[in-house]
Amino acid sequence: MRTAFPYPILGGDVALMVNEVWVDNIKLNLKLVSDTERTVALHSIKREWDEIKVKVSVTADADELASDIWESPTCIAMVRNRRTNVRLSFPLAREGEGRWGGEVELRRGEHIDRCEIDALIVARVEGVEGRLIGRAESRWSADFQAKQPVRQRSIKMVWKDFPDHPALREFRDDPWILDAEQNEPILYLNSSVEGFRAVLENASSAERKLVREVMATQIAAEAWTAMFNAALYASAVNDGEPEWPGGWHEEILRRMLPDFFPDISPDEALVELVGRRASGESASDLHARLMHSATLHSRKQKTVASAARTLARMADAQGDS
Repeated sequence: MRTAFPYPILGGDVALMVNEVWVDNIKLNLKLVSDTERTVALHSIKREWDEIKVKVSVTADADELASDIWESPTCIAMVRNRRTNVRLSFPLAREGEGRWGGEVELRRGEHIDRCEIDALIVARVEGVEGRLIGRAESRWSADFQAKQPVRQRSIKMVWKDFPDHPALREFRDDPWILDAEQNEPILYLNSSVEGFRAVLENASSAERKLVREVMATQIAAEAWTAMFNAALYASAVNDGEPEWPGGWHEEILRRMLPDFFPDISPDEALVELVGRRASGESASDLHARLMHSATLHSRKQKTVASAARTLARMADAQGDS
């Protein structure tokens, strides 16, 4: 299933770049802006700011845009903060064939955690104004929590005595559980399970280390699975088209979807996935793909192979003795 538009759209890539960031008219260190991660790290400014200006540029295939299929193409930058429900648009100025530039403004009272910066190209198509004909291949993230401009975050792990914790009491016998409802996922480990904490934190013997590695891999695989399911259901559908959910949900989808559908783009993969979920088709196939992706990200295959070799060596050593 691929997104279908009832009119022609751009086939080439639309590239969005962040060129400079100014915090209350003071230029942000470029080390906090990563083209690779497409992230601006804003933790260092803390709460001592009023306005941030992000200078952006957008490029598209000039030859393709020159076609008479589209009339008067224009470009706008979009800023969205899902935590505060803010969505703003900023028209960009044309700077040449297939090139636009300008700035977006982030005001202190409108943003927490992180916001996304996107770019859209619209034009008159077949006599209809304002039709979307192109969108940035990759969005940018302005992250107020990030000390370094990276998207990938580690999962927060917290030890809790499940029977003594009101929200976890009904899961008293579970060794771990992932809370994916928060602003960031939290993996709770049950300290009331006898010997569990000792195995994970104080593995001294070879046998204990082996158990720890296998157990940690299983925890990681289940965490990836739970986070993916939460991220999938966080993806909204507007006008029949899936939207990236933003935040850590989007990070998880963008990291795992290439394992599901390696031959298509992330945007097409999201459409395919949401379409299959809505239709109820291929549930077993999707589950198999999810297990495969979780195995890759948790490195389960390497851990299992290593554990098998270690057990074989232990058995040989006991046989020789």
